[in-house]
Amino acid sequence: MLTLSQKARLADALLENYSCELITGYVTDARIEAGCLVGAVYKAWGYRPGERLISGTITEIMQYERRWLIKTREHDCLVVVNFARGGRQALLHLVDLFQTARISHSRWCVH
Repeated sequence: MLTLSQKARLADALLENYSCELITGYVTDARIEAGCLVGAVYKAWGYRPGERLISGTITEIMQYERRWLIKTREHDCLVVVNFARGGRQALLHLVDLFQTARISHSRWCVH
């Protein structure tokens, strides 16, 4: 069940314009586990509102104005509405790993 604050954040996220991106879902209480995004999903095909989502492997992380957009190997583009405890730190750690791999021209990927 969403809190009033989460409902307001979800409404804000739904009203934002993500030009050039096809959004496949909005995730609340987001966190990173084993290179995947985990949380409750809304407005996602095949999921009931608030159902638990475990995404495919994360391939790209973008900061889009005030929101984080997560792209997966399955070509999903998920909007992070809010983070669970420790979720933002885990995401930023994964961003650092991606940046380090890019700088070193590594073929590293998440397994």
